[in-house]
Amino acid sequence: MMSLRTWQRFGLAGLLGALLLGGAAWAHFVWLPRQQAQIDEWGSQVRRTRHELQAAVQVQASSQPEVLSTPDQAWQRLWQTLPGADQRVTLQSQVLAQARQQGLTVNSVQYLGSKQTWAAQEGAVLWRQRMVMPVEGGYGAVRIWLAQLLKEPALSIDSLDLQRSDVMSDQVKARVSVSLWWRRQERARP
Repeated sequence: MMSLRTWQRFGLAGLLGALLLGGAAWAHFVWLPRQQAQIDEWGSQVRRTRHELQAAVQVQASSQPEVLSTPDQAWQRLWQTLPGADQRVTLQSQVLAQARQQGLTVNSVQYLGSKQTWAAQEGAVLWRQRMVMPVEGGYGAVRIWLAQLLKEPALSIDSLDLQRSDVMSDQVKARVSVSLWWRRQERARP
């Protein structure tokens, strides 16, 4: 053991140096190995999770009956899921009814319809009906309504503009533009 005289010769700087040297030795031999073990454990968990996700994706991919390899196949499959023109009024009514169910106020609706230029088969065209609506209500109700709309495969949300006049209020004014899509048969012109 070192005597008191030896410690006095070291002085404050020597004592501080000895403490720093001891701390560095502790960090090197005790703390760093613990940290490395924790990093190794996390790496192992990441590899295990990645493996499980890859296995789940492979199982899901093998359970899908048909893999669409070309854009034409994907388009044909989408075309078959689109509703017919006879369901257009029902689709429009659903959009407005879902807004009312959430307690939203829709003051007016502007309808803009257009025939798209591509066709899936002879005599059939894709029809797009845009609905532009000013909506007023609670922010949460608007979010729920938009989430309900996104569940409809024949509907897309084109634009959304939210305004809140009072930052402390939940009430918002929104301008929502959605597109409804359906198939329509065109009559051949003589």
